[in-house]
Amino acid sequence: MNAYLDGMRKYVTFSGRATRSQFWLFTLVFVILNVVGAVLDDALGTGSPDGPGAITGLVVLVHFLPYISVFVRRLHDIDRTGWWYWFGAVPVIGFIVLLVFMCTQSTPGPNQYGPPAGTSPDVGPADNSPASSPAKVEQLEKLARLRASGAIDEAEFQKMKADVLNGSARV
Repeated sequence: MNAYLDGMRKYVTFSGRATRSQFWLFTLVFVILNVVGAVLDDALGTGSPDGPGAITGLVVLVHFLPYISVFVRRLHDIDRTGWWYWFGAVPVIGFIVLLVFMCTQSTPGPNQYGPPAGTSPDVGPADNSPASSPAKVEQLEKLARLRASGAIDEAEFQKMKADVLNGSARV
């Protein structure tokens, strides 16, 4: 649900990136809302045999720009320009190409459109912080035991600790 709400909050934000799961969860909620709208149109008699009913039309109208923006951000996530969106106008082939793009794995790390979704440029991904990595915590605990036993001095401890936190050494 957060992916959907995030997409709606960024309804005209065409910069940045959106992950595969953000795109597909937004799409899923959009499709479900369309089905609910169609059922309500049918139940209330506001449906039309020539096109969508009033409620379904309102759902589509409300989601028109947010869907395009999350689509463009998804293209950015795989390091493609948002102009690829218009390739969908090519019958059959355009749909297939864009479907493949939407299923493609994210570009790892920052790309020309910014850092990966869910990260900030200064901090990095939330799951890469030193405290959240069990392997790093274990390595730091080993270092602390070595320092406490006298096997390494304070200067060695500080250097090795910095190496572990930067990901350039193992204990």
